[in-house]
Amino acid sequence: MTRPTYAKAAVLTGKEQIEMMEFPIPTIGENDGLLHVESCGVCGLDSEGYMHGGNAVFKLPCIIGHEIVGYIDEIGAEAEKRWNVQKGDRVIVEEYIPCGHCDPCLTGNYHLCFDLRYGAMSIYNEKTALWGGFAEYMYLHPHSIIHKVSEEVPADLLTLFIPISNGVHWVQQVGNTTVGDTVVIQGPGPMGLGAVIGAKEAGAGTIIVTGLSKDAHRLEIAKEFGATHVLYADKHDLEKEVSRITNGKMANTVINAATTPIQFKVCLDLAGYHGTIVHSGTDHFLTDEVMSSKITWKLLTIKGVLGRPKKAVGVALKIIESGRYPLEKMITHEFDVSETLKAVNTHAKGLDGCIHVAVLNKETNKEGVKTWEKTIESV
Repeated sequence: MTRPTYAKAAVLTGKEQIEMMEFPIPTIGENDGLLHVESCGVCGLDSEGYMHGGNAVFKLPCIIGHEIVGYIDEIGAEAEKRWNVQKGDRVIVEEYIPCGHCDPCLTGNYHLCFDLRYGAMSIYNEKTALWGGFAEYMYLHPHSIIHKVSEEVPADLLTLFIPISNGVHWVQQVGNTTVGDTVVIQGPGPMGLGAVIGAKEAGAGTIIVTGLSKDAHRLEIAKEFGATHVLYADKHDLEKEVSRITNGKMANTVINAATTPIQFKVCLDLAGYHGTIVHSGTDHFLTDEVMSSKITWKLLTIKGVLGRPKKAVGVALKIIESGRYPLEKMITHEFDVSETLKAVNTHAKGLDGCIHVAVLNKETNKEGVKTWEKTIESV
């Protein structure tokens, strides 16, 4: 089958605005590659950019989408050696494009790179526009981070590599959870559910997940993933219940995967002495009420997290490929790439009980697709 010369992609053009456009497929050299996208999950960062018309990461207009699964369609000889993949291999692509020479990169923390670029970059400022995953094809930058994956696993399940790898990293490497520990996870969204798996894999003895009454279905999934207890923040006194469950010892590790600032204050209540709080949110939470003596008297350690290293992604992929967890229950919606607007809107607004939304690269309708007319040099 002959590859087309143009590829369709979903472009974020403004607040709650996504348009389908066509872009020329770039020429591939010795050090880069081209991915035929199979599927891409919708992440909270995509939804944030959609709801606000861009953010600190996504400069409009750009092609968003960074939970990417696909096949190597073309690859240069040097890139083939560096990534240890060949044309036709099935891979996932991390969202990071690190510089490779700053201190974080050289110490294995490329996700904290000083010059970090994400897969979705402005279509005005690059030689090629095909960066994000909500597209038929995507350009593979020489610094892209790629993992070869199984042919046997459904594509939508593979898009879960980010929430699961985040969960593994946040609970185990950042939260220092060990066998027999008590872990409390606030928020049963994709990241929270990924943290349940991370806690289960770490051998935690007690895994408590908190949510709201509207999260009942998600909390049931949390139990299937290994949660020993679920609590409803709008029905239960969380501090009292966690104390009861732990005989007053409270949690060794608290993962704050919730989105409301008040939940950080609750973390201080739920952590035990010498406990660790892992905070993944970006909300402003350092109020006088939060900065209480509990941090001092409990000798708490508070750690922020941003993404995850390559090692955690490898662990997550093995978990997904193992089939040990009913991960398909997290996939509540699937859309064609031509329906990316609907997909992102569903995720951003939490419509129809969505948990994880996957965009699949099926045959798309040519009607209504604009052609990007800006001249783009070959890479």
